Amino acid sequence: MLSYSCAYKLSNAVDKLPGGVSTIAVPMFKNDSKEPNIEVYFTNSFRSEVLRFGRINLVNQESLAEAVVTGTIKSVKIISDESVIESKNATYLPFGTVLATQVKVSVTVSMKMTEVKTQKILWSGDYEQSKNYTPPQITLPVINSANNLYNLSERRQTLETLSKDMMQLALDRLVDNF
Repeated sequence: MLSYSCAYKLSNAVDKLPGGVSTIAVPMFKNDSKEPNIEVYFTNSFRSEVLRFGRINLVNQESLAEAVVTGTIKSVKIISDESVIESKNATYLPFGTVLATQVKVSVTVSMKMTEVKTQKILWSGDYEQSKNYTPPQITLPVINSANNLYNLSERRQTLETLSKDMMQLALDRLVDNF
């Protein structure tokens, strides 16, 4: 009798981190960028992903952890795509007005997991990701300048979304030891 089977195997036995670690601490990330308070987004996003994963114990004190996961926001780049918007009706905008129609936000984060007892680095990874947002547009005669609060709010929401996406990827890579 001949039997055939597939060599692929599905498993959910990924319960341990590199080095068999099951309890980690995640202190506040370090911010080397010029974007204020962005470290809060990334730290909270990573902690939320760990809690959502559910197979890793998260503690507040490094002395209670087997390993510490640290992160550094290396850079935040805000790049405007300057486009010339010419209105046929010159009452709204001066001829040849240059407005940013898209803004690209790029973030670079470096992370590592260090064993508490030996100070051995068990895992490290660098992540860079970008996301676009639309800045405020000047379209009405009563608005004669861009809304800076809206622009700041959009940028912060974009950074928060990036932090969630990037930290989900970071935890996936950490658990897969990749």
